[in-house]
Amino acid sequence: MSGTMSRVFHSCLHDAPPEDRFHTCPHPYHSEYSEQNLPPLLFRMEPPVEPKLPELPYLLDKGEFVLDMEGREMRDFPFLPRYISCNPSGWLLEYWLRTDPRLTYKDIRGRMTAPAIMRPAENALNMRREREARRSLRLSCWNYRRGATGRLAKIDLERVENWSYDQIRFNTTMDITYTKSGQPYQLKDKALSGDRTARTYPLDFFLDQGAIKTPSDRVRAAQSEFFRLSERAKQLGITSWRQLPDHEFPESFRYNTR
Repeated sequence: MSGTMSRVFHSCLHDAPPEDRFHTCPHPYHSEYSEQNLPPLLFRMEPPVEPKLPELPYLLDKGEFVLDMEGREMRDFPFLPRYISCNPSGWLLEYWLRTDPRLTYKDIRGRMTAPAIMRPAENALNMRREREARRSLRLSCWNYRRGATGRLAKIDLERVENWSYDQIRFNTTMDITYTKSGQPYQLKDKALSGDRTARTYPLDFFLDQGAIKTPSDRVRAAQSEFFRLSERAKQLGITSWRQLPDHEFPESFRYNTR
């Protein structure tokens, strides 16, 4: 953790609990970003392969364990602010949860400054991520790790339907710009609101060691099911697989797997 990050984090740590239930402490990890300037990590399609991570230490203040708003010892995530609003933005939740797979909604809820009855349930936080970030920006979902197929849901097909072959190859949900000859040229990010000039990135920005990405098992399974249902819709004279009758969908679609 950098000196700047440490100073900002701990200056918030020593403060008395804020009265405003919509307060989120400033933190250099997220404070520079906004709906008009989103962190690039949101646009990585699949997470990096991670080594086994150790157990996190608990946060200490003057030699004492820091307790969260529910009275539990607080785990020490150096990128996470001490206090979090009961109404955090969906993109910010997505950013925090992509940063460290050990982070849970329980860690986030424990930092919320609102009374317990006003803190959103874990499912409500997950739906906020889906509604305000992943669906709006056509992001991937990191709830499933690479290689995990599990039960496919409609949302999996809706995602791959929106992704191009080149986006999958370059491991990103950013837009891709092309040369006049049709060759992929660079990546272009997106925003949730506001007029602005898009930021651009090199094509290999999300590639590990520069290697073109092989789709994960889950993406391949979703693509296969998307093509199958699209063909079935065509046979029935239906314009979209989404309009197929329920009995045409696989049984897994009946389950909520997000």
